[in-house]
Amino acid sequence: MALLLDQNGGLIAAAPHPGPDRVAALAGELSREAEAMFGAAGEPVELDAVCEGGTLFLIRSADGAMVCLTDRSVLPALIFYDMHAILSDLERAAHAEARRVGAVER
Repeated sequence: MALLLDQNGGLIAAAPHPGPDRVAALAGELSREAEAMFGAAGEPVELDAVCEGGTLFLIRSADGAMVCLTDRSVLPALIFYDMHAILSDLERAAHAEARRVGAVER
């Protein structure tokens, strides 16, 4: 399961869609707490936690967060690589849309 969160920890998107409300609320709370504890001066935060049932991965920045819940068989470096790739693609798309809207307004 993957969740994309806004700056306040609100759910933007989930896969599979729709994500469980309880999981989204907990992911938002974890995102805010991770920023408060580890995001000194707006620094991005990467967090992974392993438990008996699986693994949780979090990337938090000033723009928001992504949380992935997986089983324990995944490679952490691969999950973080994929998460960074998705977040980079979303950022590029947002910048392209802003340029497109700016060009239309001229």
